[in-house]
Amino acid sequence: MRSLRKIKRALLPALLCAAAWAIPGIARADTAQFDAANRLYEAGKFDQAAHAYDQMIRTGPLSANLFYNRGNAQWKLGNAGKAIADYERALALEPSHPQARANLDFAREQTGAKTSVREWWINALAALAPGAATMLLSVSGWVSLFCLAIVLLRRENRLGPVVAMIFALCAAAYAGGSLWEAGTEAAKAVVIAKSVEARVADAESAPVVDTLPAGSEVLSLTNHDDGWTYCTLPDGRQAWVPTDALEKVKPA
Repeated sequence: MRSLRKIKRALLPALLCAAAWAIPGIARADTAQFDAANRLYEAGKFDQAAHAYDQMIRTGPLSANLFYNRGNAQWKLGNAGKAIADYERALALEPSHPQARANLDFAREQTGAKTSVREWWINALAALAPGAATMLLSVSGWVSLFCLAIVLLRRENRLGPVVAMIFALCAAAYAGGSLWEAGTEAAKAVVIAKSVEARVADAESAPVVDTLPAGSEVLSLTNHDDGWTYCTLPDGRQAWVPTDALEKVKPA
C-alpha cells in the first residue's frame, strides 16, 4: 500500500506536466485549423473555407467567431439563409458580438427576411443561460419552502420570512420563464431556401398562407416523415413548410 502511494506521488507531477503540455497543444491545433480556414476565405476559396469551418463545428469546440466566419463564407457563396442562421448562432453564443449583429441586420435587409417582433420581456428572459436558470429555480424553490416553514411555525416576526419568500418566488418565476424561453429558442428555425411557400396543409396543392424569403424565422413545432414541418410563422399564424427549406438555429 505504501509503495503504491509512493508511485502515485512520483507520477503526479509528471501527469500534471503532461496535462499542462497537452491543453495548450489542443488549443494550438484548434487555432491552426481556424487560421487555415481563414486563409482559404481570404484567398477567395469560399467553398473550401466553409467546408473547413464545417469540420471544426462537427468536432468542436463551438464559438461565436467560428459561426460568424462560416456565415461570411456562406454569404459569399450566395447562401443567404444559411449565413443568417450562422449569424444567429454566433449571437446565441455571444449576444454582444458586434460584427455578427451588423451582418445579420444587413443580410435580413437584403433578403427581406420576415421575423417576429421580440418584446423587451423576452429579451430579459433570454439574458439568463439555461444552466443558471435551472440553478436559480432550484435554489429559489428551496428558499421559498424554508421561508414558508418559518412562517407556519412562528407566531411573531413573520414579516422577514414573508418578504424573503416573495422575492424567492419572483426569482423562481423568472427562472421558469427563462427556461421556457430557452425551449422556444431551441425550436427556432431559419429559411435557408431563397424563398419558400408556407401552406395550410402538408401538400404542394394546398393554399398558400405566406411566402417566406431567405432568412425568415419560424418556430418548428412538428416534423413529419413526409418532408413537411408544422411551424409558427413570424406573424403568429401556423402553417406547413417543406422541411428541407429550414435549418434549426440551435446547433445539434
